[in-house]
Amino acid sequence: MPSNDADRIGPKGHVYVELVREQYRAPLERGSVRRSLATALLAIALVILGVVGAWVANPEALVAVAVGGVALFSSLPELQALRPEFEESRRIGWVEPSFDDSRVTAGEPATFATVLHARNALTVRGLSLVAEAHQWAGDRRGASLLVLPLPVTLSGSQVAAGDSWRQTVTFRIPDSAPASWYDAGSSVRWTMTMELTFANAEPWRRTWPMLVFPAEAS
Repeated sequence: MPSNDADRIGPKGHVYVELVREQYRAPLERGSVRRSLATALLAIALVILGVVGAWVANPEALVAVAVGGVALFSSLPELQALRPEFEESRRIGWVEPSFDDSRVTAGEPATFATVLHARNALTVRGLSLVAEAHQWAGDRRGASLLVLPLPVTLSGSQVAAGDSWRQTVTFRIPDSAPASWYDAGSSVRWTMTMELTFANAEPWRRTWPMLVFPAEAS
């Protein structure tokens, strides 16, 4: 008998559970942008202080310039990678997804909830959810094992700037669907893709990892 949820998805299950828990939240929600901006600002401050110190004939100030330059250089790739999401948050707002305990068991009802904290006034026109399982070989994604569009009933709704819009969807993964699996050589990885469409803005689309546990192990 599996002792806990992580054991239920096979070898290295604990690693995969932590991987999903870390990746499930969007980088902006983890504060990556704030940390990167803070690092960049601190680096710029060190460079400025170093330049000023060197100007008043303090050679040791060049160390601050070097440290600041390295910190600034290291923060730029992360800021660049997060730029599309940062711009998206300014255009639409914050979207917070959640599962029941971040897990789904095949054959059992599961709940996916999403909250949109609108930055601007929006008219939500539609919501689509697609669960998908892929075979992976190491770090390379292989064939799609199952694509499962989830039924969603949604009527258009107005969201004022600064307000929150909530939607909850109950669904089931079929008993016969492949469960999440993870080891050093191969894995089965599930994702949930959500797309929000608006009457007055471009669509919002994102994909998150999802754990699917086998029905017989529940």
